[in-house]
Order: sequence, then structure tokens, then C-alpha cells
Amino acid sequence: MRYCGEKLLPVELRSSNDVKDAATVLAMSHPLHTGKALRLSSCWMVITSTGVTTSFKALAATGFDTSGKVERKDAIVAALKQGDCMLLALNKRSMTPADLFITYDPRAARLCSPGEVNTFDATKGKTWTP
Repeated sequence: MRYCGEKLLPVELRSSNDVKDAATVLAMSHPLHTGKALRLSSCWMVITSTGVTTSFKALAATGFDTSGKVERKDAIVAALKQGDCMLLALNKRSMTPADLFITYDPRAARLCSPGEVNTFDATKGKTWTP
């Protein structure tokens, strides 16, 4: 909630319970910069303490990098090298707070998707350099 969800959840919907608020963020439709609204689906997000890079077309007011200039794999590697991060792969199914995990170590990176967490050693990838 601190780095991503709070930027998506309107103040009037906040409960001060991060788990409940995360469930609300994951279930609701969000305004897009196209003028439409859409649930968080069919997109990816890389969340760090310094920013969010995503394919979700969030409003500019969120401060998310939605430019499309950074590829998913590059955003993931940069986030893992930076430190704690959350890697999300959202599809048509809804996610719940139980699907969310923070990666603390690139040797046990966790890619979160609805109902599944894929743990992998990012340091073994072709693009990894210390």
C-alpha cells in the first residue's frame, strides 16, 4: 500500500487497514489516462520504494512510469538490484492480498500472480550482472 496502493485508492475509501485497503485496490476499477476505467488486470507492475513501473495505463497523478520505455525484464532486474521490491503479473483473474509477497533477495525473487507465486533465482538469469 505504501508505494503503490495508496496512489490508487481514493482517500475516502481508505480504512487504515493495509490488508483491507489492498483488497479494495485489487478489486476496484481505476481511472486510466485514456479516460476509461479498468481493474488491475492484464498488466505487470514492478514496485519499489522509489517508484512503480507498469504496463497499466494509470493516471499521471500516480507518478507511475507508464511510458512503455522500460521493458518488464529490465524493470525487474533494476528493482532486484535496488533492494526490496514487489513483482506483479496480473491477468484476468483477480488477485488478493494473500497473493502479494515482497522480494528481499534476488536469489529468491518472487513473481506474484493470481493464486500463484513463482520463486526464482534472478542472479542465474542471462541479464544479471552484479
